[in-house]
Amino acid sequence: MDYQAFYAALKRGDVRTVYLFEGEEEYSKESALKALRAALMTGPLPVMNEATLSNPEESQVVAACETLPMLQERRLVVVRDSPLLTGKPPAGEGGDEDAPAEKPVSGDGLTAYVGRVPPSACLVFFVRGKANGARKLYKAVRDLGGVVGFDALEPETLVKWIAKELKGYGKQVDRQTAERLAFACGRELMPLKNEIAKIAAVMGERAAVAWEDIEAVATLSAEYRVFDLADKVSAGDAGRALPLMRDMLAGGEQRLMLLALLQRHYRQLLFARILTKNGRTQAEVARELGVPGFAARRLATAAGAYTLPQLRRAYLKCVDQEFWVKSGRLNEEGSLEQLVLWLLALKAEGAKA
Repeated sequence: MDYQAFYAALKRGDVRTVYLFEGEEEYSKESALKALRAALMTGPLPVMNEATLSNPEESQVVAACETLPMLQERRLVVVRDSPLLTGKPPAGEGGDEDAPAEKPVSGDGLTAYVGRVPPSACLVFFVRGKANGARKLYKAVRDLGGVVGFDALEPETLVKWIAKELKGYGKQVDRQTAERLAFACGRELMPLKNEIAKIAAVMGERAAVAWEDIEAVATLSAEYRVFDLADKVSAGDAGRALPLMRDMLAGGEQRLMLLALLQRHYRQLLFARILTKNGRTQAEVARELGVPGFAARRLATAAGAYTLPQLRRAYLKCVDQEFWVKSGRLNEEGSLEQLVLWLLALKAEGAKA
């Protein structure tokens, strides 16, 4: 089930005896565990009715679940990052027989036990990131309907979440600014929550969030800064592009990583040019490229300033530059600067044509 189905069941009072929380969205997982804890810990001695175990023995998990709760109906047992769910499966369990096992455990006892967890207990396996779906324990919990996925929010849902968070501070945000905030700071909810708190703090009494508020205090991701850099390069704005590139390098960003992101940006510019030339709308461009609407609009505008052959040349130059560095044919030192200067020259060449 997804997290929305989990919350709906929790609201109805439908709490299973065993769950597995997995997925990339750590903040959502912690929030769901907090909500589950609030629903179960209704008695006067909550600390006596919850056990949190890290990489426990199977017998410890069973003992914790079999312990009766005190002065309330259910007991909560949380098992964090068990290798029974995160490690490689041993031979005969869907894994590579020649691969070394991280830990000589099978989990057969716990796999058999999860179907017998008493109704007085709620057992939660909490995994950082994705669990290993090939493990026997994973399959046993899945067959019981207890796997809850916490994947990154869809763009539409994320925009609503940002608006809701800001509303809690008495602030309002329009869709485009919310999209830009998510794109600039990343889609993970915990870092976004922290950035929203910073933005709200510096705004004072003003209610409407503007991009200037975000830019003033938010920690912008490397992906967004490369997007901004490429935007300035594609506009031929050397006066702002070169200082931005120097700031990124001085801030510790690696040239090879920036080369890869710049290559991706020019690939998106090329595809945006092809799609718009074929009559696709900006909404269709956004969907095809997997970017928010404001980014699709900027890509389409920037791509329109190039001819299709120019964008092909630019993209292939980015590919070659990264390959030459990775293959040792070109020193990493100076490689990004050389590429940015080449791209600026290409734009200037197009402006003269």
